[in-house]
Amino acid sequence: MSLRAFLGDPALKAETLNRVRQAWDARQIIPLIYLKWSNGAGVASLAGTIAQTQDPALFVARTGLPLELALLCEMLVNTGITFQDDETAPRGFTMSADERIWSFGLEWLEAIAVDADVSDIVARFLPVFLTHILSDEFPLSAAIDPAVKSVARDILQLWERERRGEPVPSKAWRTIRANAVLVSEGSSDPAGYAAADLVESLAWPCAGIAVEGPVISQKFLQSCLQVLAAPFLPPQDQIDWAKGQAAQRELRRIRSEAPDADLSDEELLDRHPEIKQAMLAPQQPAAAARMDAAKQKARSALLPFLLQQMDALLNLLRQTSDRPVSP
Repeated sequence: MSLRAFLGDPALKAETLNRVRQAWDARQIIPLIYLKWSNGAGVASLAGTIAQTQDPALFVARTGLPLELALLCEMLVNTGITFQDDETAPRGFTMSADERIWSFGLEWLEAIAVDADVSDIVARFLPVFLTHILSDEFPLSAAIDPAVKSVARDILQLWERERRGEPVPSKAWRTIRANAVLVSEGSSDPAGYAAADLVESLAWPCAGIAVEGPVISQKFLQSCLQVLAAPFLPPQDQIDWAKGQAAQRELRRIRSEAPDADLSDEELLDRHPEIKQAMLAPQQPAAAARMDAAKQKARSALLPFLLQQMDALLNLLRQTSDRPVSP
């Protein structure tokens, strides 16, 4: 679907930026990973503030922007922020982050030209995102199984064929999805599970998977943050975390088998108490608090990657905004 950014109205862009900037600079906006808006003093996300709604259809109608683009940008900001409990703060917590993370909250919106069609930005970003993950500079590169990287490159090849306008048969995608599941199941290092799961999620035509891009990327980045935080945990917590990761994958494997396909997680866990115990141990309040503290220490290790993704999105938005507008 073709869109016109800011509905083709320069005054709408100016009003939107001014209104959002005031709330953003005053830290009245809480970067979230979903659309949230409140007229009063309640919680409002960045995307919710941009369109002053939490209705997805109204967001698009009022802005001329795809919601998945706004949520992707907001998710990157959210991942770079440390939230800390503070009873003296108006909302009971404070937010802190590198200034470059905060800046991006408005930069991506500013980079979009009035009347530009940015409906394909997330689909164009996903290949860049996956390519960066396969790079040696990615902080968890060494933990990614070579077989997982191989399937990821196969996905990139099909996406490139799609970009060139070549027909890609459904059979090609079915083969890659089967391979993605196979190599994911063979991944044995908990530090590499995030990438294996990501490759499984992305083994689809790029345009079709783009709307799910923010959720898929958020899950991946949060998993990476846990991996980077694990060395800051006490030894027993590290053991429990690794066991919990393995238990989640085992639960998923069991669920895929025909006799258990229709059971709820609660029913499955009751049938497999050893898996339940392994999954619950890292979720105990004290253990979860230690993980949160460890993630605060580890967040700086993910910062260069986050900034790289932000720069990639800004480049795509500026390239798109420089295109001639179709009549």
